[in-house]
Amino acid sequence: MPIKTVNKSLIITLLLCSSFIIHAQKVGLVLSGGAAKGIAHIGVMKALEENNIPIDYVVGTSMGAVVGSLYAAGFSPEEIETIVTNPNFEDWINGKSSERYQYNYTKSQDDASWITVDLLFDKDFQASISTPLANDIIINFLLNEYLGQAAQAANYNFNKLFVPFKAVAADIFSEEVVRLDTGSLMQATRSSMAVPFFYRPIKFQNQYIFDGGVYDNFPVDIMKEDFKPEVTIGSNVATKKAESYPFDADEEILTDALLFLFLNKTDPSQLDSTDIYLEPDMKPFTALSFDRVPELIKAGYDVTMSQMESIKQKISRRVAKDEVELDRAEFRDQFIDYKFGAIKLFGFMPKQELLINSLVSFKDGPLSLLEIRQAYFKLVSEAYFRNIYLNFDFDSDNGYYVLEFYLKPTARNGLSVDFGGNLSTRSVSTLHFGLTLNSFNRYLNSYKLKISTGKFYESVYLGTRFNLNPRTRLFVEPSFLLNQWDYLNTDDFFNEKASPTILNRIDRKFGATVGLGSGQRSVFTTEAAYIRNSDNFSNLSNISVEESLDYTRFEAFKGKLSYERNSLNAKQFATSGVRFYTSANALLGQLSYTPGSTSVLYRPNEITTYTESKNWLSLELYFEEYKKISENYRFGWKFESVYSNQPNFINYQSSLIYATQFNPMFDSETYFLPNYRAYSYVGAGMVHSVRLANSLFLRGEIYGFSAYNRPQQMAGQRAQDKRGFEDVRFLGMAGLIYNSVLGPLTFRVNYLENPTSSLGLSLSFGYMIFNQRSIE
Repeated sequence: MPIKTVNKSLIITLLLCSSFIIHAQKVGLVLSGGAAKGIAHIGVMKALEENNIPIDYVVGTSMGAVVGSLYAAGFSPEEIETIVTNPNFEDWINGKSSERYQYNYTKSQDDASWITVDLLFDKDFQASISTPLANDIIINFLLNEYLGQAAQAANYNFNKLFVPFKAVAADIFSEEVVRLDTGSLMQATRSSMAVPFFYRPIKFQNQYIFDGGVYDNFPVDIMKEDFKPEVTIGSNVATKKAESYPFDADEEILTDALLFLFLNKTDPSQLDSTDIYLEPDMKPFTALSFDRVPELIKAGYDVTMSQMESIKQKISRRVAKDEVELDRAEFRDQFIDYKFGAIKLFGFMPKQELLINSLVSFKDGPLSLLEIRQAYFKLVSEAYFRNIYLNFDFDSDNGYYVLEFYLKPTARNGLSVDFGGNLSTRSVSTLHFGLTLNSFNRYLNSYKLKISTGKFYESVYLGTRFNLNPRTRLFVEPSFLLNQWDYLNTDDFFNEKASPTILNRIDRKFGATVGLGSGQRSVFTTEAAYIRNSDNFSNLSNISVEESLDYTRFEAFKGKLSYERNSLNAKQFATSGVRFYTSANALLGQLSYTPGSTSVLYRPNEITTYTESKNWLSLELYFEEYKKISENYRFGWKFESVYSNQPNFINYQSSLIYATQFNPMFDSETYFLPNYRAYSYVGAGMVHSVRLANSLFLRGEIYGFSAYNRPQQMAGQRAQDKRGFEDVRFLGMAGLIYNSVLGPLTFRVNYLENPTSSLGLSLSFGYMIFNQRSIE
């Protein structure tokens, strides 16, 4: 054979071999854990696809498993970016409800709690603590929604996903790394991100497993052992907090360091010279920087682009982005639209199953994803169901999806213990303690005890809620309420000249409320109650200790109709959402009045009690709304109107005490404000909120108040109606608000047209929330 022919054959053979090698070259992508910092992996994948670098396998831990499972499920990097840049993404991760995922028709009146500890009781009444830092109710549903169809298309074999995928988790009992590559893609992903104490662990294939970062936060070994790619790209965001002790920043990063102490088991040395190591610059971020998603994605993108020449030298094979998109579309064409035809319950008692089956009923045929979402979030709006998680399965014989609910066997009864209150530079500090027992046998009931105590305010609330028909959201709540306000004990640390009001108020209410939920965030209620109020007060601002106080007792039967819709994002200092409230209130009562030594009716040598019937009707309308104007500025407004035909009481001071006070500000209710009290009035104002840092806000509020009918003091301490709108009186506040994990820390300047002091400076921590007064 001629030499030329031999050389030509050799060249062709070498070219064919080279082509085969290039074609066979497989690339594996390893994504580390790191909580919020794991979002940088999206930028890495985005840069790789833009430069036609193939991704043939993905292995991920924790947030790396979340990003990796979405990619393996057929989402492009751009689509994943859209998911995490959703304004509600941070709330989903932290377990805070947004408008779409919240049903609060069963929600009790807000209280001053800072923290809730949940205790679970099994059938033998053995207790266990179940209080993760973040609620996983929303993220569990979203992971099912995003991953359920891909898992079904792959027949629950992760090797048959858009790209083969493994999630890494930890079995803390055997102290072993667990590779997850079959079964529910949602459960595998959710298990891999179960950071101890941050999220609850869930059972995957009948075993509790936790965040894979406990034992293997950078699973290069699993990629090499199981997939054996020619080139491994490792994206690691779990970097050290500091090269040496961070004296200037230790306070700032302490919580982050402690929370993820055991999730940084990374070993980049597993990568060899043929592999690629990417380490995005994570120094500006913490594991909780979910509010900085665009910056995190850019960090991953930038580090990948900075090494792109080296990446292209090590990876010869190219796959055009158009080709990847066609393959992605072909995979997603296998998806079966969500249509649910059955429900499976695990860990529930038979009577509980009856109730859930009434809430999620398939009698009228299959349910859509929207209907399942509504049913699920209605269910978990009840505190008892915080301890369930769900999964989407598929019935191939019938061609529909199956909704699965899992309840921990220890969760027969749930006890929530609340702690909170308010600490203030004024003597209005209050401690709050609450107990709520949630019981579910045939019916879903809750039993509540709330206690508040302080120099200014004390309260006891006892109530029971019976959910008669959860499907129609009908409930009955009998309750007893005792409130006491002592306005004399309101000393001011910053203003020693401030003169307190001599008034001690006690109100008692025993009654029952019947409620009916409407839509996601609304509730209609009707109330019937017996009330008994007593007040001790002076008709003069300054009296000696020898003086005796006037005493009134008001007993009445009360009927009330009300409607409320509430989507505010905070129980105080809200910055988004709407609250609408309206009510009609009727009272039929008897007043008893015994004059004290400051009354013109006082007789030193005899005790005289005056009695009168007092009946009236009052109507209230309240509206509050906040709008996002820019990334750091929110504008809000409030409106309140009260109309009442309430009669005057026996003297002016008692009439003023029973007039309604306009309380638009954080601590308005801790003042007795004669200038803002009336039977009928209109009040309105605006709120400006500017975010200075992640949790630090500058807030300004200004309101106007105009009384239409108010008691006017006449000769002989008598009261007379003064009708017609009066000149507008103003009030407002400006302050710094820091929203800590437990509650708001506030430093405020208040302006009030107050007889004793117009300007007030105060510092407080916590919530100033009091139980509703008996006549309201």
